[in-house]
Amino acid sequence: MTLKDILSAALTYMGMDADVLEGESPLQDDEVKLLVRCVGFTLDEIASEYLPLTACEQLEASGKSIAYSAFALQPLRIKKVSREGKTQDFVQRVDCVQVACDGAFEVEYSYLPPHPSALTDGALTALPLPAKTVALGVCSQYCLITGRYEQSGVFSGMFGEDMRTQCRPAAAVRWGK
Repeated sequence: MTLKDILSAALTYMGMDADVLEGESPLQDDEVKLLVRCVGFTLDEIASEYLPLTACEQLEASGKSIAYSAFALQPLRIKKVSREGKTQDFVQRVDCVQVACDGAFEVEYSYLPPHPSALTDGALTALPLPAKTVALGVCSQYCLITGRYEQSGVFSGMFGEDMRTQCRPAAAVRWGK
């Protein structure tokens, strides 16, 4: 699913002209710029509330802390800190992860996805999602920002229902008797 797929679906849902994406430089259009930002907001919401993206890295602590700037990806929540296979106590601070001592640590964390900026960029989610699902979230964000509160609520409800369906474990679906 590319940024263009998501934007095209969102524009269609809102009854706007999707041909704006076919122009010479569609990302210069103010409405498209706002929609691209809404894609980023929606991807962040998916990763923080529905389908977390996780990573594990070897990082060095200095001054009994690991700065967030040392992480390869933008950390959201620290899940586990270990050293030589043993779980370590840690405190997640505003600017760093505080640990008991200096040295090498393995840090498992959830992170926010990179935001697509070109129409051909892919959107990163923990599971493959249909473009229509992400587009519903984009529509909700866009309508909220532009003051269409009732429409935003409708799109938000549709997005939430789609995400619950996408996140439902396969065992929860029963077919037949």
